[in-house]
Amino acid sequence: MNGKIKAVVFDYGGVISMPQQHDVIYDWAASHANLSESEIRAGYRNHRVGFDRGDYSGEEMYRMIYRDLGKPCDDATLVELTRRDMESWGVPNPETYAWAKELKSAGYLVGILTNMPLTFIPWFNRAAADFRAIADAEVISAQVRLAKPYPEIYQLMIQRLNVAGHECIFFDDLPQNVEGARAAGMNSEVFTSVAAAKTELAKYEGR
Repeated sequence: MNGKIKAVVFDYGGVISMPQQHDVIYDWAASHANLSESEIRAGYRNHRVGFDRGDYSGEEMYRMIYRDLGKPCDDATLVELTRRDMESWGVPNPETYAWAKELKSAGYLVGILTNMPLTFIPWFNRAAADFRAIADAEVISAQVRLAKPYPEIYQLMIQRLNVAGHECIFFDDLPQNVEGARAAGMNSEVFTSVAAAKTELAKYEGR
């Protein structure tokens, strides 16, 4: 490490974890819950930030999605959708964890910055236990009542790492969250793979 970047920060979903398991949530919803993938994703654009910030539960978010569509729903379906939403992010990415350990050994700080609702946190504590054990700082949206892509959550991450924004690089799988990080003064790149992320870090380090 030559000092240009002191901290590498990772999103959870699609970065620390593997990409969302389509069959667990979207295929099931289409066949059992009268919701298409496009309808769910449109609902997320309208309501997901509030869910991740802890403003309301998953069941309430899915109820709002049904309401927006003018479709009926029942409580059992709302509970199952919320459970499957959580489960669909449950496969860790071993390559990301291995790289994070390499970064720690090389002297970098490691952070976790994730949008995650309250109901997911006990599950996250188990699913990401190994990664959390090596992290120097973490910010979980619902715990701090902030959410990506708004600047305050990135600024809190910088504070918890005790570094300057330009000394961090943040990897997230969503372009809007990357843009939010850049607007808040962090370096940031869209995560597509560990190999690509390593290349991006090397560019920042001038290697």
